[in-house]
Amino acid sequence: MSRLAGLGAPLALHRPAWLACGVYAAVVTAALSYAVWPGFMSYDSVFAYEEGLYGIQTMLWPPLHAYLFAASQRLGLGAGGVLALQTFILFASAAVVISTLASRRLAAALLCLAFAASFVAVPPQLGVLAAHWRDVPTAAFALLALALWLQAARRRSLVLLVAAALSVGLSVALRYNAFALLAPLIPLMLWRPWLAPGAGAGKARAILAGALVVALGVAWASTHWRLPDLLRMPAPQSLGGTQEWDVIGVSACTGRNYLPVEASSGVPLTVAQLRAAYDPRHMHRTLQARADLPRLLETDAGGKIPRVWRRLLVEETGCYVRHRALVFVEQMGMADTAPFYPVHGGIDANAHGLKLERPAAAAALSAYVQRNAGEPHRRPYLLYLAASLAVVMVLVLRRPGAALLVALLAGAFAYLAPLILAAPAADARYIFPSNTMAALVIILAAAFLLERRRA
Repeated sequence: MSRLAGLGAPLALHRPAWLACGVYAAVVTAALSYAVWPGFMSYDSVFAYEEGLYGIQTMLWPPLHAYLFAASQRLGLGAGGVLALQTFILFASAAVVISTLASRRLAAALLCLAFAASFVAVPPQLGVLAAHWRDVPTAAFALLALALWLQAARRRSLVLLVAAALSVGLSVALRYNAFALLAPLIPLMLWRPWLAPGAGAGKARAILAGALVVALGVAWASTHWRLPDLLRMPAPQSLGGTQEWDVIGVSACTGRNYLPVEASSGVPLTVAQLRAAYDPRHMHRTLQARADLPRLLETDAGGKIPRVWRRLLVEETGCYVRHRALVFVEQMGMADTAPFYPVHGGIDANAHGLKLERPAAAAALSAYVQRNAGEPHRRPYLLYLAASLAVVMVLVLRRPGAALLVALLAGAFAYLAPLILAAPAADARYIFPSNTMAALVIILAAAFLLERRRA
């Protein structure tokens, strides 16, 4: 056991129960894999799988997910290998973190069970976990980075410190906004690479800084140059549809039509038509074909929509904020209706023979999520409220680990910020990484609160 500095009280790092952590993660992985093998797959999941077969076609979606599919295919595991990998890494990393910070084995075991139960208690978490979306490996590699850093600090291992930095890069490479999730933790890692002052901290800090620069640089490069030919791919034009959605939302709010006619098949829409089309849950639900409306097209209208969008940010700021707030309310499960898109529930039609191995078990899991996602006491936003309250309790009681908890909670909230401004939908999947981090904060706060007060 290493006694290391926390915030306001000593923080002790313990040797994890490695075998128990592995068994725990394997059991969770096996249970999920049995139910939904090879994993639920929506359009973009199937597209990433195809890119793993035929090569990267666009950087609209960061390509690391396709590379994971390619590796799984070459190992003979098809799409299911990625499901098993991301689930095992996520729960094994969480277990290592918990058992490193909890001094008593029984308490650590119960807290690991509570972490797994949080995915059942908040149904969209289980629904997203069962699907091949980039958000799950994003969270998995983020927790792996945390676990590796704690082990590097416990053992004062430069190798593990570099591995933690590489895991940060892997997480960021999967989602463009994933850096926000770990950004508050990185200064803490650099300030106290060993979580305590002492000999070798300066060298460790320099090596960690260099490793982070390389890892984040490679993550950035991976979204510009594809493997294996290193061809520079064109930058994705991903904001056009989102900006069009914003323009429609602002128009519906102000009662004035700001949408260029090019986006409505050359026919000017009335405000009543725009309001009928507008849906704060998803850009594509707003643009979907309707018998009573001219066809809405996903377009930038020759550059007109980006220009209108920029103007509305200044001239109609209040309505832009209102539109974005409606999207955020839907995404966090704070609306009267159930959280939007809590589970995909199947595999989209494809030419690769991808199908669910056990349709009945998969349907039962999907039905559970759909049936319970709307329960008021099981909404995602409650994770953030509970995590905030737990951190306040740790701070007030001056228990160890407060600095770590503050950094993790700040990352969970920071992850939401880009989504508030730029998310093209209120899908439950987009907040899976920050939900998972908030759940871990609750568990770790409980671990610190259960620790006996030390002199």
